[in-house]
Amino acid sequence: MQIAALIITFNRKEVVKECILSVLNSSLKPDKVLVVDNGSTDGTPQFLKKEFPEVTLLSLDKNYGPAGGAERGQRYLYEEGYDFIWMLDDDAIIEKDALSNLIKMNSKLSKEIGNNFFLLSVIYGDRKLQKPLYNIYLYNQTWGIPVRISDENYKKQYFPFIVGPMLGLFLPKYIFEKVGFFRGDFFGWYDDTEYVLRVHRNGFQGYAVPNSKIYHPTKFRKKVQLLGRKFTFYSGRPKRFYYGTRNNIITQREMLPWFNFYFLFLPLFIFRRFASILIFYEDKDEFLKCFFKGIISSFKLFIGGGDV
Repeated sequence: MQIAALIITFNRKEVVKECILSVLNSSLKPDKVLVVDNGSTDGTPQFLKKEFPEVTLLSLDKNYGPAGGAERGQRYLYEEGYDFIWMLDDDAIIEKDALSNLIKMNSKLSKEIGNNFFLLSVIYGDRKLQKPLYNIYLYNQTWGIPVRISDENYKKQYFPFIVGPMLGLFLPKYIFEKVGFFRGDFFGWYDDTEYVLRVHRNGFQGYAVPNSKIYHPTKFRKKVQLLGRKFTFYSGRPKRFYYGTRNNIITQREMLPWFNFYFLFLPLFIFRRFASILIFYEDKDEFLKCFFKGIISSFKLFIGGGDV
């Protein structure tokens, strides 16, 4: 069994250094660590070649975004023949036994249910690895929205999910053979949701493994409470909001029946996003501009008019 860890980075050499060290210091190290550099201008490629000669570097000519870097890295490792690809963010810190616990669970489930599944490490927002980010969901196939998974599931050995992040995905080669790779044209945000939904649509079940732990900083996550409910939203990156809007609409149009998409998902999605900007976001004008640009861009792509 040959395992490769895939890290995508852009202009964060000190950050990616900490990530790589955590992978190399794991109790079970991957057979290869591939870092895809998205055209960094801060000397990241030179830095990595000097600091980590044992790490493979794939340098791209420009910034293709997390999705573009993921697609190119997956294709590279697939062609190299690796059995599993473990997807990692450059600002993630890997718990010492994270990979070994994935391997144990993969062996257990392979014996019990065969080879029609994939795994996901669980992301924690604190260095002590005690508070999951709760960014793993089920999926409402009528409305096209994620459904929160009960906290009790995080106390189990594993639990099923349908929507999850790129960070921590443990993908076997046979999934790439049938489903393909990340959509590089998504650039970033919602690229992981689209891919995981596509994988599920092709008959593979995802299972999250809570004792395979990864720390991820919560710099751009904000939590607020309104009318007795807690809301988590991303802030500070309007451009990512554009991609999130565009990519979400494109994805749901592909996943949902046309009636559900146009008469259920789309009105609810636009209302909720618009309301969240007005209520929660500080730079409202910039976020609204990126929001409407994302809507227009998605429909231009539907009618073959290209992106905006």
